Amino acid sequence: MPPIQNSDLPIQSIDQALGEIDRLLHQMLLLAELSASCLDVDRAALQKIFERLQQRIDQIAAGIEDLM
Repeated sequence: MPPIQNSDLPIQSIDQALGEIDRLLHQMLLLAELSASCLDVDRAALQKIFERLQQRIDQIAAGIEDLM
């Protein structure tokens, strides 16, 4: 039986996607901490950024599902 070439490609892609999700979650944590600790902050602007990060995570997760 011939070896399967690029068998690690989906695993590498998933690993990279999870790394990106980790980075985005860290950014969301920093936004939450900033919102909680600063009185003089535009929380509406932070919320919009937070929502964009969440949408990006959802897109990445959907891409991971497609690989599986």
